[in-house]
Amino acid sequence: RRTLRTATTGVCLHVHTFVPRGSGRWCEDVVTCRGAAMSMLRMLRAGALAFLVAVAPTSSFVPGQRQQGAQRRRASVVVNVAPPPHCNAEFVAECALPTRWGEFRLRSYRDGDEEPTVVVMGDVSGGDVLLRVHDQCFTSEVFGSQRCDCREQLEESFARLAAEGRGVIVYLQQEGRGIGLANKIAAYALQDKGLDTVEANRKLGFEDEMRSYHSVPSILEDLGVTGVRLLTNNPFKLNSLAALGVRVERREPLLVHSSDRNRVYLRTKASRMAHIIPDHLLENYDPHAAASATLNGANHETNPPDRSQVFVNPETGKEHRWAMGRKSVEDAIAAIARGEVVVVTDDEGRENEGDLIMAAELATPEAMAFIVRYTGGVICVAMPEDRLEELELPQMVPDNQDPKNTAFTVTVDANVDTTTGISAVDRAQTMRMLASPDSTPDQFCRPGHIFPLRARDGGVLVRDGHTEASVDLCRLAGLSPAGVLSEVVTHDSVDMARMPELLRFAEEHKLVLTTIEDMICYRLGSSDLGEAGTP
Repeated sequence: RRTLRTATTGVCLHVHTFVPRGSGRWCEDVVTCRGAAMSMLRMLRAGALAFLVAVAPTSSFVPGQRQQGAQRRRASVVVNVAPPPHCNAEFVAECALPTRWGEFRLRSYRDGDEEPTVVVMGDVSGGDVLLRVHDQCFTSEVFGSQRCDCREQLEESFARLAAEGRGVIVYLQQEGRGIGLANKIAAYALQDKGLDTVEANRKLGFEDEMRSYHSVPSILEDLGVTGVRLLTNNPFKLNSLAALGVRVERREPLLVHSSDRNRVYLRTKASRMAHIIPDHLLENYDPHAAASATLNGANHETNPPDRSQVFVNPETGKEHRWAMGRKSVEDAIAAIARGEVVVVTDDEGRENEGDLIMAAELATPEAMAFIVRYTGGVICVAMPEDRLEELELPQMVPDNQDPKNTAFTVTVDANVDTTTGISAVDRAQTMRMLASPDSTPDQFCRPGHIFPLRARDGGVLVRDGHTEASVDLCRLAGLSPAGVLSEVVTHDSVDMARMPELLRFAEEHKLVLTTIEDMICYRLGSSDLGEAGTP
C-alpha cells in the first residue's frame, strides 16, 4: 500500500496492488505518464471519478536486481480514492471594476498555487444567481485570436450580468482545457496540420478534459450564493460542478456567433465533446438569431450524444460510446438506401481517415466521378467472403502484409457493356455487376481497375474497419451487401483528410457523416449481434 500526493492537486491516492499468489512479481509504477497522472488527478478533484481500476506492467523482482524485459507480464491494480479534502479558496481582496458593460466588483482568491478571480455585480446572496465559470484563454482574450469563441463568451457573460443587474463570473487559470499555454500552442500547431482540438490534445498525451472546478464551491459559499443558473453549453462543466455540490437550478445557453475561423472548432465541440450548440450557429452566422437565442434563453438544442451510455462489444470485450450520435447512423443508412454517398470516419488511433461510401448496386457514373475526384483514386468494393468465392476472386497475395490486414482480392473489371474499365461509366457498371446476385465469374476479367475487399463476418463488431462498415451500411439499408469505398484526400490531394477537413467537406457537399464507433454503438444498441440487417 502506497500513498501518492501531488502539490499541484492535493489529491491523496491509496494504491492497493494485487499480484498472482506465488508469482514473485511486483507492480512497478501505477502511473508512468505525467500527463495521464495529472488527468486522473484532475478528474478526481472534479468529482468525475470515485475509484480507478488500472492495469500496470510488472517485471520479475529480485531484491537488489531487476530482470530484463523478456519476463514482462501484467497485473491488475485497484486504486481506491479517498474523498478529496474540502478545498477552501481564501479571499484576498476586493476592488471596483469599471467596464464598458457597467460597474462590477473584482475579488481575488488563493487556493494553493491557484489564484481564482471573481467578478460580481449586485447582491448575489441566495439562489437563482446567474453564474459563469470561465476558463482562461490567453490567446483569444489578450492576443485576439479568432480560433475559438472564448473571448466572445466572456464578453457575452459580462453583458448578461449587466442586463440582469446581478451575477457572478468565476475566472480560472486553466488554459487549453487544463493543459497550459505552451501545450495549447503545441496543440494549435497540430491543428494547423489538420487535427481537430480533441485529436491534438490526445496526440500530446492529454485527455479531452483536464480542468478542475474544486475551488468554485467555497467561492460561492463565501459570496453567500446558494443556487445558480449556470451559463454554459458544456455538459462536462455542469456535471463537474454538480458533483462538487453546487446547486445548479438550471442551465442557460451561452450562444455566440461562429465565423470561418472558428466554425470547425465549434463543430468539434458539438460533435466530439457534446457541447450543446444549435445547428444554425454552426452554419452561416445570423447575428440577430444568435442574440435572440442568447438573450431570451432560447434553447434550440440538438440532441447531443449521450457519452455516459456505454456499450460492451461481446466479440471484443471493448467498451464503446457514441461519437456523433445514433441519428448520424440512421441518416447514413437512409442516404445509402437513396443511392447517395456518405462519409464514414474511423478512430484517430487507427487510420484516422474518412472514406466515401455508397451502395455498389446503386452506383452511377456521376457518383463514381465524384468519388474519383475527391479521393486517392483507388476505388474498392467491400463484399462478403462467400460471395467473393462464388465469383472466383481469391486473395491478391497469400501473405497479407498490410498493416491493417485489409483483405484485397485480385482486381477486376466487368467485361459486359464496358470498354477499358477505367472510366466512371465502366467502373459504375463493374460495381453494379459485382453487387448483382446473378453475376457469374466469367463476366469479369482479371486484373482490372476495381479493388474488391473481403469483409469479415460479423461486420464492425468483429473488425472496426471501413471494409466492414461499407457492407454493414448496405445491409442495414436493405441492399446487396457490396459497398463502394475510397479514402478522402486533402484539398491539395497531398495527404489524407482528417476530421476538421472532413467536416468542412461533408458540409460543402451536403453529405451525411458518421463514424465506425457510432455504427458499433448502433448495432449493439439495436441488439444486433449477428450480421447487420439480419434477424
